[in-house]
Amino acid sequence: MKQGTVIVEAGKPLQFRDAVETGASPSAEQKSAILIADALKAYLVAARALLKGKYACYAELAPQHLRIPCDIAILRCRDGVFVRYDATTQGDPRARAGAMSTSLGEIAPQFSERLTHFGVTPEQLHPSELGPGLVLAVKDPTGATTQSLTLYPVIFATHLPEGFQIPGPPARPICFVSIQNELTLQLGGRVVPADAPLQEDGPDVQQFIAQSRCKLPVGWQAIEIYPLLGDEYWQPKYAATWAELDILAIAAQRNLQETQLNALDPRAETRRQYTALLAEFERHLEGPEEPVHQFLRQHPELISPTCDKHWSKLPFGAMTSDFVFREPHNDYELVEIEAADRRLFRKDGQQHEELTHAINQIAEWVRYIEDNKKTVEDELGLTGISTSPRSLVVIGRSQSLTEENRRKLTTLQNQHSKLRILTYDDLLAGARANLERILGPLTLSITGENVKLCFFR
Repeated sequence: MKQGTVIVEAGKPLQFRDAVETGASPSAEQKSAILIADALKAYLVAARALLKGKYACYAELAPQHLRIPCDIAILRCRDGVFVRYDATTQGDPRARAGAMSTSLGEIAPQFSERLTHFGVTPEQLHPSELGPGLVLAVKDPTGATTQSLTLYPVIFATHLPEGFQIPGPPARPICFVSIQNELTLQLGGRVVPADAPLQEDGPDVQQFIAQSRCKLPVGWQAIEIYPLLGDEYWQPKYAATWAELDILAIAAQRNLQETQLNALDPRAETRRQYTALLAEFERHLEGPEEPVHQFLRQHPELISPTCDKHWSKLPFGAMTSDFVFREPHNDYELVEIEAADRRLFRKDGQQHEELTHAINQIAEWVRYIEDNKKTVEDELGLTGISTSPRSLVVIGRSQSLTEENRRKLTTLQNQHSKLRILTYDDLLAGARANLERILGPLTLSITGENVKLCFFR
């Protein structure tokens, strides 16, 4: 038997100091507490072994106290057992146990940093007795943050109702409370333009759920509170079975959450893929032309989301096209792409020769089609192509254009009724808008890898 001092500080693991041998024999209550400590220590050892071996696939789903070395503090009170798991700060994990005549109502708030209260109702809890809070803040486009809400999670526990049948051993001992320092939060809302009035609920309103895992600013990893049970429940030989069942239950619960969110928003994974795809496209625009061409060749939907077929590097006589797209009903579009670093207009406002060259390229392709329509259809496979197909030039970046340049572009396109001229930024914005109409918002930014956004109507 040892006697010492326990130091409880907010946000820190428990500290044990000045422990000395008393020489006294343990009481029946103390022996029971030691047995509980042995069983829970065996439980953690078994859980970590399973998560490194048989159930390694579930390791990321398991709570921290099952994944990392943890010390265990067991306080056997007069009306129940309080258990606290703390990350081991030095040496090997240890299990410490003690028995006392104190009630759970006194111990639970003190050792859970006021997150857990036993034997009281919400109406009896004074605001000064609240524990750690979670702050919800709103960040505007400038980066300024405004605190909008503070949440104080609280667990109110009570004894089991009279007549409740507790499963016998080797079943895992039943808990009044079992919580971890990681919480899953869901925030729901509606997506509306910043300058538009708030819409009422309806079939066309884009709604969202943001789900995130967050960690409470507490010193412990997990808290458990048990009723007083006989020693036959706390046998270390049962611990491996408890650990396996708990891991499987945790995995099933997390998988159920994922299934529910995926059913609500089956497009979520596709949206994540296209968000990454657009980001990769933007990175390519900082480099040479050929990788951009190859990227668009692999992802033609960025240029023509509704095409049913496309060709790259088709020869029109002595010249070669960058792309040809076929929309339904044999509606063809010829595409010439130039490097993203090329300019559309000179500093004096006159059309740059690189833009002129791109337009002339398309004009030469169209002239070849006019003169060789049957050859183009039979040999190149462009069945039903018009002698005046639509055409597109993609060149440069939007930041190089002034308002006057934009007006000149409009005039230039009006002179060629089937010609479109886009910068890569225009192309990217158009692709994003088309994808968002189908998949939901792609431009909402989220912080943290553990945040999942689901959109639905």
